[in-house]
Amino acid sequence: MAEPYVIKMPQLSDTMTEGVLVSWEKPAGARVERGDVVATVETDKAIMDVEVFRSGYLAGPLAEANSVIPVGGTIGYITDSAVETAAAPVPAAPAVVPTGPASATPPASEGYAVKMPQLSDTMTEGVLVSWEKPAGARVERGDVVATVETDKAIMDVEVFREGYLSGPLAAVDAVVPVGEAIAWLVESPEQVSHENAVHDGGRRQPDATPAPVATPVPAAMSGSVPDAYPAPRPRQGAASPFARQLAGQRGVDINGLRGTGPAGVVVAADVLGAAGGRAAPVASDGTAEPVVPGNGRAMTAIERAISQAMAASLSIPVFHVTVQVRPEALIRAAKAHKLSVTVAIAKAASQALHRHPLVNAAYQAVDKIVERSQHDIGIAATTEDGGLVVPVLRGVEGKTPEQLQTEWTSLLEKARKRRLSPPEYTNPTFTISNMGMYGIAQFDAIVTPGTAAIIAIAGNGPEGMPITITADHRVVNGAEAALFLNDLKQAIEHPENWLGSGGPVIPEGDYDVQVLVIGAGPGGEDCARELAENGIRVAMVNNAPLPGGECLWRGCIPSKAWRAAADRIRDREHDAAMGIALGTPRLDWAQLEQHRRGILQTRGEMALKTDQGVKIQVLEGYARFTGDHSVEISGKDARTLTFGACVIATGAPAFVPPIPGIQDALKSGAAVTSDTVWNLKQPPTRLCVIGAGAIGMEMAQMFHDFGAEVRVLEALPRPVAEMEKEVAEQLMKAIAHNSPRLQVLTGVKVMDVAGQPGQLAVRYQSGDEVANYACDLLLVATGKRPDTSGLNLAAVGVALGDRAVIAVDASGRTNVPHVYAVGDVIGGYMLAHTASQQGRVAAASLLGHSARYEAAKDCGVTFTRPQCAFVGLSLEQAKAGGIDAVEVKVPLSIDAKAMMTGETDGLIKIVADKISHRIVGVHFLADHADTLVGEAVMMVSAGLTLEQVAGAIHPHPTQTELFGEMARRLLSRLRRSARAAS
Repeated sequence: MAEPYVIKMPQLSDTMTEGVLVSWEKPAGARVERGDVVATVETDKAIMDVEVFRSGYLAGPLAEANSVIPVGGTIGYITDSAVETAAAPVPAAPAVVPTGPASATPPASEGYAVKMPQLSDTMTEGVLVSWEKPAGARVERGDVVATVETDKAIMDVEVFREGYLSGPLAAVDAVVPVGEAIAWLVESPEQVSHENAVHDGGRRQPDATPAPVATPVPAAMSGSVPDAYPAPRPRQGAASPFARQLAGQRGVDINGLRGTGPAGVVVAADVLGAAGGRAAPVASDGTAEPVVPGNGRAMTAIERAISQAMAASLSIPVFHVTVQVRPEALIRAAKAHKLSVTVAIAKAASQALHRHPLVNAAYQAVDKIVERSQHDIGIAATTEDGGLVVPVLRGVEGKTPEQLQTEWTSLLEKARKRRLSPPEYTNPTFTISNMGMYGIAQFDAIVTPGTAAIIAIAGNGPEGMPITITADHRVVNGAEAALFLNDLKQAIEHPENWLGSGGPVIPEGDYDVQVLVIGAGPGGEDCARELAENGIRVAMVNNAPLPGGECLWRGCIPSKAWRAAADRIRDREHDAAMGIALGTPRLDWAQLEQHRRGILQTRGEMALKTDQGVKIQVLEGYARFTGDHSVEISGKDARTLTFGACVIATGAPAFVPPIPGIQDALKSGAAVTSDTVWNLKQPPTRLCVIGAGAIGMEMAQMFHDFGAEVRVLEALPRPVAEMEKEVAEQLMKAIAHNSPRLQVLTGVKVMDVAGQPGQLAVRYQSGDEVANYACDLLLVATGKRPDTSGLNLAAVGVALGDRAVIAVDASGRTNVPHVYAVGDVIGGYMLAHTASQQGRVAAASLLGHSARYEAAKDCGVTFTRPQCAFVGLSLEQAKAGGIDAVEVKVPLSIDAKAMMTGETDGLIKIVADKISHRIVGVHFLADHADTLVGEAVMMVSAGLTLEQVAGAIHPHPTQTELFGEMARRLLSRLRRSARAAS
């Protein structure tokens, strides 16, 4: 049985000496993967996650919850198989962790080692380029003391504590293995040593024999070597499968080797070193490469990286397909939008990748395919010294060409000087190599591990511009590659379909108006205003006297007016703890309704004045298509109207499920929907709510706070399913102890409804039991569903998608090029701000700009107490989209501001990309999430990184400072993960 891997209590802050085991997130025997969180521990600062850095099965003995464990102490184990998870004798965790590698020479006085960092996944050593601080200099936390050359670029070396820089200093041009000391930090000037360290060979000469720990293993040798019998497992410790294969081939006894891999595992580099580092390298077919006479120079780090990647590519079964493309239209459109052709081609490639996701996937050993929805496109670029780097444009599918151009300009400048950071050049999902500017007629590019395809773009000739795809046949078949190239050809030759022409795309003609907008809710109104402000003649048809749509009259605004009253009542519960006695609050329903209706009328009148002020022709009535460019309007402003383009923004009414008796209850007034609940003469005393989505839960808790007994019946396994899973779970716990008259039942089937207003019976089945709930009002809150039957869409040819929604692309365009649709009528997030954004995107598209709605950056707030909110993606959504994501969370119970106000229920989460550190999601359960969410919107929308949020100054004491704390915690965890992985 292989020795178990020890899970230790990590040191999660500079001052931490021990931690409290708070909880196990995985049970003994569970399968765990690299990066999984298996436990949480309480440090001297916060509750933190404990990650593991290898795959296996969680094994005991596990430390008990609430036990205090010293830093470095054992809390559990990981074994290779499930049968080994019993409490077997295991190696004890070392009591002392050395501060540097065995090969490092410590200074005369005790100090802290500044080590060669691992700045990329493939880095095994670095070249000391320069010292930015001299020996004896005082350095502060975060100072850059040196620069090193990795296998990809020149990088800074930061220090993470204060002190004086001391020798032995690595010499400039010395080759230093990852993890080995390059200098030391001491506490006082008297302890400073000015001597230089000696690293084997310095800048290595061609005939130098490298030390085992400094021997890089070519990427091509990451698989097994054919026709070789592996050496047996070592008697003590462990060896990687490839190390055993090499040892068998070269006759090396691995029992005598010191492993330099994680936890002392013997790796291929150790075997190669023992075999005499100058042994002929093994080619991809298992044969030795020929000895070349002459006195060769050592490769630079970047040359070695390219050599290893190219050698690895020889093991990939590839094929090539070529298509001729006419790039003139793309060149003109790029010039109109002030884009480089490189960026325009990358965006065009993203359009094609969206249709052919396998081209954006990658092979993963053994016999797996990693599918990725995020388009991280690497583009080959030359450096000033003639080298080659591949900067990566991240998230091309979700950014405008203008955003990509800004990013590319910065990346290209860094690339030319070889100053890219790892997130800027690692792990592309697709690659472009463009040699057209050199007049090359045609060439094949080489696909590298981690991608399934690369395209080679040659010079434009009489027959067009050849684009050749090289594809990994394990992932992409020939037909898929050909279809991808055809779609790429279409995207390049017809950029107006996605980039825009640089001017309005509204059809010209003798029309009454240039654009007709049907619907005056947030989507229609924002679209119409945007067009009018750009000089477009717009008419907007509304089925009510005043604009505002559902949001103003039946949704966001009226419900939050009720919520504000409920909040005042709920806040009184916290008064006693602060020494305030105001008495029991009493609700005056008539006054609340007068207040609410006054807000709606005022807002509606303001909106109409604004619309008319920007020269929108506002018409009251119902529009019905009579042809490709015409409608008939019935109602107050009845007429026929012709238009060049049209935007449909008619919203979606409340959906009523086919439950026996429910229609009769709605007609009698015994039941209401979210559209008709606003006519109540008084609040109910016993309320039943069908549906535990955002509307149902908001209404249920509001009426509870007004004094009602409420029962919510939900068919799904959990409530507020649109929110992040743990947020929803924690909300239910909060409701259980702060809303005593509110009961939420999930997994329920409502069987029938019967009775009269004030005396209604709802029969439902929960599990095997059938129960009745007697109430005086039923609220049907089962969501919304578009109803386009009155529009006569067949006359204009607009197609519907699933669940009766209008099918559109990311710009809001339907299958009819001059007809767009936005808001609830197209499905997705049925939220007012979503509709507004989609309306602005449609307007921009009609004006000829490149714009698209990005659901991955959308947000929402559910106004329960505490409030639920989200921005961007959850951890599960991010991983499903191909992002290697990780999350960090903080409970509000440890927040001082929450303690002050007695609002300690809930938590906040940040979800980030492990590779780029870009924040892709933030999730809340907090009493003031509607205020806190604003900063999270900017994080996700702007693609901010953890470093940017961690470095921002947040005021104290506020809850916004939690963002900085979480970002710093997650960065610390990722750094620990990287160190452990190296």
